[in-house]
Amino acid sequence: MHITLRQLQVFRAIATLGQVQRAARQLYLSQPATSMALSELEKNLSCPLFDRTGNRLIINSEGKKLLPLACELLDRSEEITRLFSDNDHHSGKLTIGASTTIGNYLLPEELARFERINPEISVALDIHNTTTIIEKLAALEIDLACVEGPCQHPGIETIPWREDQLILFCASDHPLATHNTITIEHLGQAEWILRETGSGTRMLFELHIGQHLRQRHLKMELNQTEAIKSMVRSGIGISCLSELCIAKELAQGDLVQLPFPKQPMKRQLWLLLNKKKYRSGLVKRLLKNLEN
Repeated sequence: MHITLRQLQVFRAIATLGQVQRAARQLYLSQPATSMALSELEKNLSCPLFDRTGNRLIINSEGKKLLPLACELLDRSEEITRLFSDNDHHSGKLTIGASTTIGNYLLPEELARFERINPEISVALDIHNTTTIIEKLAALEIDLACVEGPCQHPGIETIPWREDQLILFCASDHPLATHNTITIEHLGQAEWILRETGSGTRMLFELHIGQHLRQRHLKMELNQTEAIKSMVRSGIGISCLSELCIAKELAQGDLVQLPFPKQPMKRQLWLLLNKKKYRSGLVKRLLKNLEN
């Protein structure tokens, strides 16, 4: 049996992208060469690693067993190359997954600070809702995740990071903007513009507010924070978002926080790591930077 790093690179790329053609483009190989590398790997292991469905390849149970080991071998190989190169060994690329609020309003400043200190390390940021980011981390598609929602996945390590708070808000000319106190009855009669199901923001809203509403008028459900803010500014409804998202609009007076005298909607922000994925020096360096 002779397994090469190139075969493992091809396997990892196909597992991530789902197609030989896309994997070939990513690796700057021809499609026949990519198919040949996968075929040789499967021949060496005496088992298929993917189920073929049309032009898509879906990783099977054997492939899932191989994927974390292949990723570790490739990461270690890259680390050896960096260690013995002429350049500073802290160089390379990291892919971070972040849920929407963190990715748009918290991480950009953190990553800018990190890249100023480590200009030889490039960082790719993948932004989705919490559920999608956890799925990507579990599938070894990203190196590290930062989310605002809870994670119960048994294969993922959770590290408490920072705290955040959700607030209720409306446009400055909305009828509720002049109220000194907002009751649950007011909220039950209001039109709502909310984040989509699966987002950490929506989970916390349902826990603190949604389940207590006798009736709910859901005007819109959007997966983009900026779109929600625009809709609320237009006066067609109220919403619930992280104070990180709307601090600027509150300061400018475009949006107004609703005085709802209940327990603050605080939440823990989390750093997530896949327990099976090898933690390279680059990952440890970024993790240390984020924790400081």
